[in-house]
Amino acid sequence: MATPKSRKLKVITLTIGGTAVEHQLKTWKLTNNTDTGDTTYVFGGNTLDPTEPGAIVEDTEADWTFDGTFLADWASGGISDFAWQHDGENADCVLDHHINEVGEHVRFSFAVKIQAVSVGGDANTTEETEVSWKVVGAPVMTRIG
Repeated sequence: MATPKSRKLKVITLTIGGTAVEHQLKTWKLTNNTDTGDTTYVFGGNTLDPTEPGAIVEDTEADWTFDGTFLADWASGGISDFAWQHDGENADCVLDHHINEVGEHVRFSFAVKIQAVSVGGDANTTEETEVSWKVVGAPVMTRIG
């Protein structure tokens, strides 16, 4: 295994529904919420040690979310407007991570189920909106460089 590398989160690119939104994004996370399947034991033994009971672990469905905090943008094409205009629809996303690091640049491709964002906040503060959008299926990671 190579020497471990640690990087600060600095620059990404993110498109949602074909529109670049990274300049409105303050925090982000792709979260794997997938449960491990139930284990069922059988009497037939396992292949490594036939004197021990065998086990079967059930497959489960992928369960991912895209969580983020955006600066609210209600202009036409802004993230807040986009979420309200496409509430309930699926949108394709492409997130490029560590784009300036040779050998570490990876791309995550996925679709999310858009939900209209919440509106409002504290007086005299920058308006932000938090999302926790369900990923359709599971993200696909591709190594870019």
